[in-house]
Amino acid sequence: MKKFKSFIALDLKSNLQNIRIVKKLCHHVYGFKVGYRSFYNNRSNELISEVKKTKCKLFLDLKLHDIPNTVGNAIDSLSNINPDFITLHISGGNEMIKAAIKSIKKNKLKTKILGVTLLTSLDGKDSEKIYKEKNTKNLVKKFSEIANNVNIHGLICSGNDLRVLRKFNKLIKITPGVKMFARNDDQKRVTFAHNALQDGASFVVIGRELIESKKPLDLLKKYGEQHKNKNLWTK
Repeated sequence: MKKFKSFIALDLKSNLQNIRIVKKLCHHVYGFKVGYRSFYNNRSNELISEVKKTKCKLFLDLKLHDIPNTVGNAIDSLSNINPDFITLHISGGNEMIKAAIKSIKKNKLKTKILGVTLLTSLDGKDSEKIYKEKNTKNLVKKFSEIANNVNIHGLICSGNDLRVLRKFNKLIKITPGVKMFARNDDQKRVTFAHNALQDGASFVVIGRELIESKKPLDLLKKYGEQHKNKNLWTK
């Protein structure tokens, strides 16, 4: 069965609610993203077990960012989960990233590291204040060069940045902050899921639009009907 090239962000109030979403959508999506709210919530072990049971990919979105030793130890402590993907901030630097890679190899994990470039909630004004770089695309390219040089597996990047990252064709590109249908957003650099996938994203992350729907599967099917011939589906 073809699956939508997406990770569903499991960010509902309780993990019992998140588990219900997993059961409803597991046959139709590539994987599920477990972030702060669900990972640090009650019954997170049950949620992670449920995702693994479905054979969908587990994307653990913890955005690690600390000194190298601490990040390496964090990966060690997650070895019992052995997620398919885990995130860290590229801005943590080469040595931090290398420590994460070393821990993954030491623990013989299958985990792929995804480097966060620039959060989709930040725009040029924000990046100028924080990084002294107003052009977000230039900043994302700089971070992507770092990621590419230390041989991590992929990038977390806005759909607006995908075209300038095409030269990094060996890196997985996962795009959060996307929407299926028109809506108002609290994120600043947002695009449609189908546009992101056409522009080079390997996968997209869909959150509230689906999980807060009363009928998430019906909504996903409606979206699929509108985009049958697009590059949205796995082989």
